[in-house]
Amino acid sequence: MNRAELGEPFATGRSAEIFTWPENDWVLKLFEPDYPSESADLEQQSIDEALRLGVPTIAGHGRVEVDGRPGLLLDRVRGDSLTKQAERNPLKIRSGARALATTHVLVHESPTAEFTEIREATIAALDTAPMAFLDQAQKAKAAALIGGLPPGDRMLHLDFHTENVFIAGDAYTILDWQTTLRGDPAADVAMTVLLIRDAELWPGTPLLKRILVQRIRGVVLSTHLTQYKDLTGLSDAAIDAWRLPVLVLRMSTLDIDSERDRMQAEVREILAVTP
Repeated sequence: MNRAELGEPFATGRSAEIFTWPENDWVLKLFEPDYPSESADLEQQSIDEALRLGVPTIAGHGRVEVDGRPGLLLDRVRGDSLTKQAERNPLKIRSGARALATTHVLVHESPTAEFTEIREATIAALDTAPMAFLDQAQKAKAAALIGGLPPGDRMLHLDFHTENVFIAGDAYTILDWQTTLRGDPAADVAMTVLLIRDAELWPGTPLLKRILVQRIRGVVLSTHLTQYKDLTGLSDAAIDAWRLPVLVLRMSTLDIDSERDRMQAEVREILAVTP
């Protein structure tokens, strides 16, 4: 099968297109041509581990290749994303955010020996091209700060937001596992803070919609954090400690024009004010 035979995708993201697969009620997640093939392998590994740990997700059914692009065959997800649910019924924004936190806790409940540890991955990311704005002394300081953060043995999704959690009836399903690492759950929460509060909206979003979405994001984030901290006892200080690593991971994997200047400035500021 080639790309033309698949028809039009029914969903598109930064990293992949999603197509209906002609057999078994599956879908094909076809990664973009410049996306590392290792990401497909990591997502399959992550799905398998999530299912083993009892985390609600869909099953994967192996790798395929279409026109040289890696893909994964996945069960078709049922229901709507928490984002879609809130768009249809704004009264469900807060309940959706609480569900986001509850499912986030499920990801972090059980230890795993799989995946690269987040501190190791982040220190390695300091040597990627998007981090070249730091000199060697700054990189050394960043590596020391990151290395001094708490270790951990929990599964970290690191792309956890309302578009990646689906609801069907009373059942929730977590999607998009191609960024999984292992470590301190506070790091995963810190990344969710960045994704909801600081990440670029879809390019071309009109100004008035951007303003509205940012206000809604604020409600979602505050509700998510309150619920997560109530369920786990996690402190704001523990989350804030991971701000530098999540900035490095975001910039090194997605070097986005509209985010670059402000995130570079924040990284420099953290390094300047931290002893």
